[in-house]
Amino acid sequence: MGVYVLLNIINTILAVYGYVLIATAIISWIPDLSSTQLGQILDRLSAPYLRIFRRVIRPIQFGGIMLDIAFLVAIIVYFPVESGIMHILYAIASRVIG
Repeated sequence: MGVYVLLNIINTILAVYGYVLIATAIISWIPDLSSTQLGQILDRLSAPYLRIFRRVIRPIQFGGIMLDIAFLVAIIVYFPVESGIMHILYAIASRVIG
């Protein structure tokens, strides 16, 4: 039982981080919220993951607006990877425990 409790905790942490990414995206569209304490906390939490994509994918200019495509790609990649990781961990746990 303890292994499944641990897996549920990991699953919850990964899900919450996904919500952090989505909240960061929403807050980034509202300049007044980006500078708040909540905006800064979300930015600090999401920055390490987003940095991976921003190194490879540069923002593109669309008219007078810069679009951060890396952010979009990072969010699209995150959820299937999260699901895959949890699927693998649960499969391993079921084989080990039986």
